[in-house]
Amino acid sequence: MKSKKLVGPNGELEIGIHNFPVGEINYADYPLRSAFRNLLPTSERQRQFVHFHFLGFTSNDYIVGCSLAHADNTDTVFFYLFNRHTKETLSRGCFITAEDKSEINLNPDDGVSTLIGKNMEVRFESDPKQLQKRLLVKLDGEQILDFNFRERTYEYQTLRLTTPTGPNGWTYAQKVAGIAAQGELNINGEVLNLEDMNAAAHHDFTAGYLRRDTFWNWACITGRNAEGDLIGMNLSHGVNETSASENALWINGKREAIAQIHFEYDLDDLSLPWHISSNDGKIDLHFTSEGKYSARHTDGDKPIDFSQLFGSFQGTVTTLSGDVLNIDAIPGFCERQYSVWW
Repeated sequence: MKSKKLVGPNGELEIGIHNFPVGEINYADYPLRSAFRNLLPTSERQRQFVHFHFLGFTSNDYIVGCSLAHADNTDTVFFYLFNRHTKETLSRGCFITAEDKSEINLNPDDGVSTLIGKNMEVRFESDPKQLQKRLLVKLDGEQILDFNFRERTYEYQTLRLTTPTGPNGWTYAQKVAGIAAQGELNINGEVLNLEDMNAAAHHDFTAGYLRRDTFWNWACITGRNAEGDLIGMNLSHGVNETSASENALWINGKREAIAQIHFEYDLDDLSLPWHISSNDGKIDLHFTSEGKYSARHTDGDKPIDFSQLFGSFQGTVTTLSGDVLNIDAIPGFCERQYSVWW
């Protein structure tokens, strides 16, 4: 049986929401053009392709995030573990060099990505049978994390979409938030069970031909409310807003769309509270930061200004049915990112 691929045999793309797994992100089969409609050579299709993959979870005690990024034929990886009680952050990040190992899988639901470098070993696994996503992290030869979630087990309504980007590019995004996490976290010899911690996962797989200089704000809620329901939200502006939107709410795995989102925050101090609202008035959220992972390099031809904050949300969300959902100290992430990719 022929394996499924995102880009069709004639270079065509299905724009909008995808209800089923899309298969391999075969970006090199897309007839990429310049802004002036000239076909670009294969070398440019390789150079201009961007991919990032983020997995994380929240709990009452710890917040974890791990990401790989591929841009301009270069791979990077970072990991952080934040203790919400002591406010301490364990973090690692590095560029993958020729002496390191990097094998990146471009099927979001089937395959393995492995990055090894600078005493880090990160492995992302995707199992199509259960739509299971698994993350394994070793630091200095010691396994610190083995966590997973299963979309089919929970009959979870995964968000998958393709949107046009810039004059001739496109972005594929696959998002999950508000789903139970399983596995173990190993800290200083103490093994913690994620189910016992009521941990809730988040997943972001994005790939495509983004704008060369890309900016976005992003917010994600992933946790349980006072009634014990699993609540997930993915809110963004700056990337996926043409033809379809990645803004979504999940309640126990059932997804519904959210309107366009506005972010307010202090540019001089991102750790101050954020206000996040929708243009239809149904979203009114306040985010309080507890910590952050950041990278800021302004020199050279590929600068980056990246801040991912983690903390908790307060506020209200009005669902499509008109019910008001109270968001009371549910954990999650807020992000401000600007990159010149290539």
